[in-house]
Amino acid sequence: MLIISMSVFSTPIHYTVWYSILGTYVFMIVFSCLLKKILVNHKTEKYIIISSAAMVLNNIKNETKDIDIAVDEEYEKELLKKYKCELEREIIDKNKKYKAYMIDNIINFSTHYYGEYKTKNIEEYNVQTIEEILKLKQKLNREKDKKDIKILKEEINKKNINSLSLAYLGDAVYELYIRKHLLNKNLKVNELQKKSVDYVSAKAQSKYLEKILENKILTEEEIKIVKRARNHKSHSSKSADIITYKKSTGLEALIGYLEITNNKDRIKEIMKYIVGE
Repeated sequence: MLIISMSVFSTPIHYTVWYSILGTYVFMIVFSCLLKKILVNHKTEKYIIISSAAMVLNNIKNETKDIDIAVDEEYEKELLKKYKCELEREIIDKNKKYKAYMIDNIINFSTHYYGEYKTKNIEEYNVQTIEEILKLKQKLNREKDKKDIKILKEEINKKNINSLSLAYLGDAVYELYIRKHLLNKNLKVNELQKKSVDYVSAKAQSKYLEKILENKILTEEEIKIVKRARNHKSHSSKSADIITYKKSTGLEALIGYLEITNNKDRIKEIMKYIVGE
């Protein structure tokens, strides 16, 4: 549970978020509210969301007790000037001294770690990548980080699963979604099979992937999954040429990856786009 009472709002607002029930979606709403008030002009190059908050935004953790942000020196001065900040602790790393501050016991910011780790864009925020979170957690190596380190390693291993194995899983998830979608159309049994071909054939999947890529609805990470699968050494099927088959495999691998990383909401978004809902 996360309880937030933010004086950064013109009128204090209290949020109580039960992650086990409401999940990352609600966290993102609350999180966005906080950052839009805290982050001056929303300059993504001036801060990095790190540690457990970054894990939540990467959709691999359901809760965090605070939000850690690494900022540049200019941003630190702006925050100290604009908000009532409490000195949390002093840090000495590589013979350099840093100060960590808290705003309302929830936003933790410091120049420490700024510029040290690779990031990616999530919901327009500059967020530490999974691999970089692992490096930070291993560096800190605190008792409370051990569970997170295990989760992060498991997540990275999922990303390294063979592309054709992901496609194997994705094929089943994709077809199940299509079958459920068609059942709602009140079609006859023989019509269901004919109509499903419009979605599940390699030619159809290839076409939908092209449409998805053209309209730029995938994240950088998702595009990497697609490209890795598309470039994987494989043989063409009897029903499609090699290029069509590879594109189809790319889409299936993406769905498989989202399924194995438990990102079901994202699967729904992509599948709704495909079926035109």
